[in-house]
Amino acid sequence: MGRYRQDSARREIRQSLQGSLAILLLSTTCSVVPSAVSAQVAATDVELAELNVTGLGGARSLGEGLYGPGGATGPVPGYVASRSTVGTKTDTPILETAQSVSVIGRQQIEDQNALTINQALRYTPSVTTEQRGGAGSTRLEQFYIRGFQAPLFLDGLALPGSRDAFPTVDPFRLERVDIIKGPASVLYGQSGPGGIVNLVSKVPQFVRHGEIFIQGGGFSEVRGGFDVGGPIPSEGGPLADQFAYRIIGLGWNGDGPAETTRVERAFINPSLTWRPSTDTQLTIIGNYQRDPFSGFYGGFPAVGTVFPRNFGNGVIGRLPADFYDGDRNFERSDRTQGSISYLFDHRINEHLRFHSAARYLYTQGDYRSVFTAFNDSNGPFTSGPLIARSRGGTNVQIDAFTIDNNFVANFDTGIFAHTALLGVDHRSFETRTLSGPFPAAPPLNALAPNYDMNIPFPAFTADARITAEQTGVYFQDQVKFDRLVLTLGGRYDIARQFGPTRTLATGAVANQDVPADAFTGRASLLYLFDSGVAPYVSYSEAFEPIVNGRIFDPAFGTAGRIPTPISSNQYEAGIKYQPPGTDILLTTAFFDIRRSNATNTDPVNPGFVVQTGEVGVQGVEFEARANVATGLTLIGGFSLLDIRNTQDIGTTLNDLTGRQVPLLGRRPVQVPDQTASLFVDYRFTEGPLIGLGLGGGVRYLGPSWGDPANTFKVPESVLLDAVVSYDLKHLDATLQGFTMQINAQNLLDERYVTGCFAYSGCYLGLPRTVYATLRYRW
Repeated sequence: MGRYRQDSARREIRQSLQGSLAILLLSTTCSVVPSAVSAQVAATDVELAELNVTGLGGARSLGEGLYGPGGATGPVPGYVASRSTVGTKTDTPILETAQSVSVIGRQQIEDQNALTINQALRYTPSVTTEQRGGAGSTRLEQFYIRGFQAPLFLDGLALPGSRDAFPTVDPFRLERVDIIKGPASVLYGQSGPGGIVNLVSKVPQFVRHGEIFIQGGGFSEVRGGFDVGGPIPSEGGPLADQFAYRIIGLGWNGDGPAETTRVERAFINPSLTWRPSTDTQLTIIGNYQRDPFSGFYGGFPAVGTVFPRNFGNGVIGRLPADFYDGDRNFERSDRTQGSISYLFDHRINEHLRFHSAARYLYTQGDYRSVFTAFNDSNGPFTSGPLIARSRGGTNVQIDAFTIDNNFVANFDTGIFAHTALLGVDHRSFETRTLSGPFPAAPPLNALAPNYDMNIPFPAFTADARITAEQTGVYFQDQVKFDRLVLTLGGRYDIARQFGPTRTLATGAVANQDVPADAFTGRASLLYLFDSGVAPYVSYSEAFEPIVNGRIFDPAFGTAGRIPTPISSNQYEAGIKYQPPGTDILLTTAFFDIRRSNATNTDPVNPGFVVQTGEVGVQGVEFEARANVATGLTLIGGFSLLDIRNTQDIGTTLNDLTGRQVPLLGRRPVQVPDQTASLFVDYRFTEGPLIGLGLGGGVRYLGPSWGDPANTFKVPESVLLDAVVSYDLKHLDATLQGFTMQINAQNLLDERYVTGCFAYSGCYLGLPRTVYATLRYRW
């Protein structure tokens, strides 16, 4: 059920009074239920109580339907979104989307004070975040969905995934975060089996608004930002009421979570919307961001984090949560990014709509680090105060262009109602990487660390200029018969990665040219009962090109042939429940995922690979989102995963015995078997405590395997978060629009390890952080 707020209704009535025709077309199953409608009609002021609308208004402005309150990409009322485009690329109720979808809205981001995308995802079932712990909290957005790394999209367009020039997106720029779980290549092209995360930008609104905030706390940090916008006034004429703007900016400066490190960020994000009619809307979004410092990127040995370490001199214990293993004069993570994008929507007629989006993005990252060496010197039997280290870095530049065009048609064939989608998208990521060796660095004495060793930087040895392209054609049909919803979709992709890598010392050039193509599909069936219960079953696929290694094949000569892409498929069955007339959405899903065609070393033909690797996941997840009553909101969920290597001829080293052991049957690292979370927020709306808000959450992260041989586990952790807020207008009427908020994350200062990938590589989670925020809105 869509919910259109007062500002939307005000604009429509004003347009009606000015002579524009607004006709609300609803299907036979839709109804309009006004709640205490009271209108005062005047030349300059129209007030209307909130309208609850079920269905889509055919004559509402196209932009308002997508980007306005309650829309599929617009603001989320409280904690519960009712519609999303992430699962279908059409404006579809989440209740009618036969695959798991989670939506994190602006209010949740603010209530939890999520400073990064990782932090925003913390309370989402089957999503495990902060794979690099607290160290890279502003540097990378690394997370797993259903046991697999997942790509990021912004406004439906893929972001390049380079590590050291990764284009980070600050949550203050976002209206919401939409997640689809499970393979999604049928709509988005190459991606893994876990799903994708689509970040949705704030866009201009035809309502004047403004926000300023300042925040302090954490690690001696100060953050401040503004978000202002509204219609651009015009004194009549053909351009009246056609333009709206929005400007978002933020600054962030302070210490990093580890000793001697820093965090610094600044961005400006202007946007402009042109709406010449209710059928056409164009939005242009610009962004420029600088991250001169972003903490650090190091990990630590398991002996000293997961296990106690004998440091010598009678000191036995673990490294502190703010321990730093680098060198302050060597450390560098300097990143600059800029982008320009557009979102265009046009309704050709009442049955056909066209959508187009494109973005050009440039990002440059200069990375240098001294870090804990990921080798045997930091293995399971290490002791003493010295930590072996390595050094190195990269300089990366990315030029990324992405575009997506599609048509959506609504029509009937007899008793069947269709929402058909046909589209084509293209991406081209050009990356230039200067890289070199990662030789040893002087060890660090953990008991008396010296962070000023004047360590020389090893010269770059290679210059790689690689272009990764993909073009895909996709189609989908959502067919409704009474309350039965059948969705069928397919996509064909052609991908290619090519370019030279030059050895700087000799000038020798090695050229890469790896083409790939794949067809992926999806099918689902859902039945929507009158009670709001919607059981469903679905099947979906994904693919990932393999760009390294060759398959031995005499037909292709000594070079061999290119491996076929990694393929993934998922069977999912679930039940969604949204009690009619409520803002409550409950979802339960059972799923079985297979990721096949991973490569292993060919045991018969040296220098070649064979595609024998397969990982299987079986799991169940539950999510609850509810605006329970006035002032009371909650989210909660849990997930159970059984993930293991189901086919594999490869082996891995058991660091305890020094012997090779088979990978078959073993479980991947950094993926907890269980996760659970609950967050509740309550705002007093009457009585002596009116204006006060109290909230808190608990996050449970189950144990995970710490090395590929499965010889040790990272222990479970339980983390508490808390929030207190107060609307200052209840203290003094002159403070209308001011709010105060205090957030504490990891309230009990739990010392925990987020995960390990080997005995030499473990990552510490963030210690307790407390932030105070003063915000003014008008």
